[in-house]
This record gives sequence, structure tokens and C-alpha cells, in this order.
Amino acid sequence: MSLVVPLLAQPDTLLKHITLDEFVVSAQASGFSVERFVRHVMDDTTFQQSFLNTRYYPHALQSSLHVRNKHEKATAFMYRSGQLVRDGSFAELVLDSVVEQGKLRKNNGEFRYLTVEMYDDVFFPKGRYFASNTIKAREQEIDRSSRFDKYKSELKKFMFNPGQEIASVPFIGDKLALYSDDMAPHYDHRIWSDTRDGRPCWVFSSDTKPGHANRTVIQEMSTWFDQESGQVLAREYHIQHGSILLYFDISIKVQNTVVNGTLVPLHVDYNGEWDIPFSKPELIRFELVMTDWKVEP
Repeated sequence: MSLVVPLLAQPDTLLKHITLDEFVVSAQASGFSVERFVRHVMDDTTFQQSFLNTRYYPHALQSSLHVRNKHEKATAFMYRSGQLVRDGSFAELVLDSVVEQGKLRKNNGEFRYLTVEMYDDVFFPKGRYFASNTIKAREQEIDRSSRFDKYKSELKKFMFNPGQEIASVPFIGDKLALYSDDMAPHYDHRIWSDTRDGRPCWVFSSDTKPGHANRTVIQEMSTWFDQESGQVLAREYHIQHGSILLYFDISIKVQNTVVNGTLVPLHVDYNGEWDIPFSKPELIRFELVMTDWKVEP
């Protein structure tokens, strides 16, 4: 059983009509606040923090990346494995295995694909660096030093802060603001209960309403919040847009876990098509598995 609870006393459109499952309805009697939870959903930084921790805490990493063409034929492949090691205040990702096949790079050694550049930049820091996992600002900044840097930083923003407006993307930037007064009415929002990593979770889901797909960019997104800590244990989302200027169809799944009270990623699955003006379409899937986290209690 579920019901729609009108929160008409609240000013935000997102809070006005949210579908609750029966467990959430029962939890309200024990003090669960829908308003407080929704505010937490909108203000969460734990998802971004978990990614920052990949450059801070020692762990093992395995990754694979596949490039395919329009006919689903594989054209390039990359495999990497290694360890993030710490030396006092510094860290370094040490790769012990690297395999590259197919037309992955240009003649000058640079990657042919924007998505591969983003993947390499985000998850494979180069050299020895000062380790920090401090969130300097909630907003992910857009790098406009070049067209490719701009698109790469936009991809990173899609991954780390889905639901946040990206004003620099023509015609669609405001559509990414999932929880805004303008966009919230285009979705069916739900709060329901589930478990992840053996921990009870409240889940916030937003699915585009039938007939509204051309008005949205984030087609669907579900986030699993640990009921006790409020940390994001998992997030799954599908982003899609098509126009003369830009086309993309991206699905991302992220699984996190808690090690000695600290949230860290376990698995990232990216599957997407990205068509940038004046470039060939990119159909790429990559997976990362992070294990053996060393987090001091």
C-alpha cells in the first residue's frame, strides 16, 4: 500500500506531493520526518565525499573499459589494476597491470575519446600528490579552458552531483536541476524502504512522468540513504538528451560501503553514448571495483 501525502504547508514544489510506501508511513509515527529527509536529499554531500575518498585512503583498484561502434562491435579495450598508497601526507596510485587494445589513442598518444579522458582524469591521478578529501565547495566547477575541458568537467559534474544545474550547457543546464520548482513537477517522486550492504535504507526515487521525457534530462534517479547515518550507500541514474547541439544517453550505477565509519565506493558502472559536435559518437562502458580499503577508525 502507498499513499500520496500532500505537504501543502511547505514552500518547495518537491515537498507538495510525494508518494510514500507503507513502511515510511509507519515510520512517521515513530518520528520520521518527510520534510527533514527531503531536505537531506537535496543538500547531501556524502556522495561527493565518497569519491574524494578514492584519492585519500589506500585501496586496491581494478577497472575495465570497452569502446564499441554503432553496431555494438568492440573497437578498443583498456584494463588497469593497482593500489593507492600513502606516504605521510602524500598519495600515489601505483599501477601494476595495464592492457590497451584497439584504437584507443591518437598518433600523439592522447586518448581519442572524451569519456576515456574523463575516466582517466577522475579515477587515475598521475604522480605523487598531496592527499586531501576535503570538500572545498559543494558545486563542481566547470573548466572552460578549452571545449574538451568544458565537456569533460560537465561529465564529471553529471557523475558527482546529479540533480545540480549546469548553466554552461545550452538549453539543458536548468533541466538538470531535478529538485527545482520548475523540474520537480515533471517527475513521480517516491520515498520507500530497502536494504543495501545489509543496512536499512530510505530510498528517494524520481522517475519522469509518462509524456514528459522530452522535458527532462535526468530520466530517472534513485538514491539509497543509510537510515542511521544518512550516507548514500548507492545511486542509480539515467540521463538522456537529444538535440542538434548535443546528444547523450548515460546510465550510471554506484555502490558504496562504510569502512570504520567512512563512506567509500565499491563499484562504479558507467554505460553511455556521448555525441559531441564535430566529433565522432562515443559508445563506452567502464567498470571500476575498489577493494581492500584501509581506513583508520
